[in-house]
Amino acid sequence: MRITFARTLAVTVVFAMAGCGGASDGINREPVSGEVTLDGQPISQGEITFVPAGGGEPVAAAIIENGRYTVERANGPSPGPQRINVWSKKPTGKKFPSDVEPGTFIEETRESIPDRYNLKSELKAEVKEGGDNRFDFTLQSEKSVPKSTRR
Repeated sequence: MRITFARTLAVTVVFAMAGCGGASDGINREPVSGEVTLDGQPISQGEITFVPAGGGEPVAAAIIENGRYTVERANGPSPGPQRINVWSKKPTGKKFPSDVEPGTFIEETRESIPDRYNLKSELKAEVKEGGDNRFDFTLQSEKSVPKSTRR
């Protein structure tokens, strides 16, 4: 599955917005941190976003490295309910010709995090003003979720 231009642009815009303004923008922000695992293993690399549950600003974003993420106060989310999105691309081992640089190849990647944690996120967090805003997320891949059985 190729990385879509729209998804790449959206992630770039979110990270750019997260780096803009900061504490001097007049928005009350809080630092957040935590760990993210998938099937019991730390996510080696990825992204996490905190999106106000009611929509609007600010959207806070961080890089996940070795299962850990941190968003400093200057770029943090505002207090209140947040919807959490987690993304992590993994190489498939396939390559395809580049449309941008003829004669070169691009490694194909695939999203390793199930949609229920990003596009259709079920993850939530309540950011507290002046509180301990550590949020750990334990994710399960589709294959590890037990299927219901009929009786």
